[in-house]
Amino acid sequence: MSFKDLVITAQTYFPDLKLKYKNQSWFMRLIGFLLFFNKSFMNNFTTTIGSKVYYPTESFVKARPVSAAVILLHELVHVKDAKRLSFPLFGFLYLFPQILSLFCLPLFLISWKIALPLVILFALPLPAFFRMYFEKKAYLTSLYAIYQLGKRMNFRPLLTEQKNDFLNHFKNSHYYFMWPFSNLQQEFDEAEAKIEVGRRPFEDPFFDIIDDLISKM
Repeated sequence: MSFKDLVITAQTYFPDLKLKYKNQSWFMRLIGFLLFFNKSFMNNFTTTIGSKVYYPTESFVKARPVSAAVILLHELVHVKDAKRLSFPLFGFLYLFPQILSLFCLPLFLISWKIALPLVILFALPLPAFFRMYFEKKAYLTSLYAIYQLGKRMNFRPLLTEQKNDFLNHFKNSHYYFMWPFSNLQQEFDEAEAKIEVGRRPFEDPFFDIIDDLISKM
């Protein structure tokens, strides 16, 4: 099964799913400019908005189809959550608390002395619980997908190294320092142990879809 076939199968579950590429999108270039703290946004990260999944480039997908497949399974977790919660609510929670800076802008009409401190406060890299929660589910799904694809394609993934790389994303600038605490380490360690004995990292019916997609590769 090719990556193209994987996308077609995924679209049976998510009919609105579309693949796009950041280097072909002015909107992504604008977001990349705004996300100055993540220098890798355009080249090393895939971004999902609603049901649109933006890979860095089309050549990335063609050159690294297995990585592209793992990424797609990760992003489908976000697509599913956005549909479950509704896209506006999911987006608000994902961007919380920094998005509150925008809601404070009208206060400038009343007093800049009130507005400015609030805008600056919420623009700071405050811990983002909901972003952490959504990304935790997606990255644990990535670990599961990597392991299962390894079994199907007869290679042994470096799961521990991959896990530690994922954990770094929660603390560094890639997601605006969304969760600088160390409490996720144990949860990821326990999830890795489950995955390596053939179990799912956490209980969610969505893994039935993940397993079905993996089985067709």
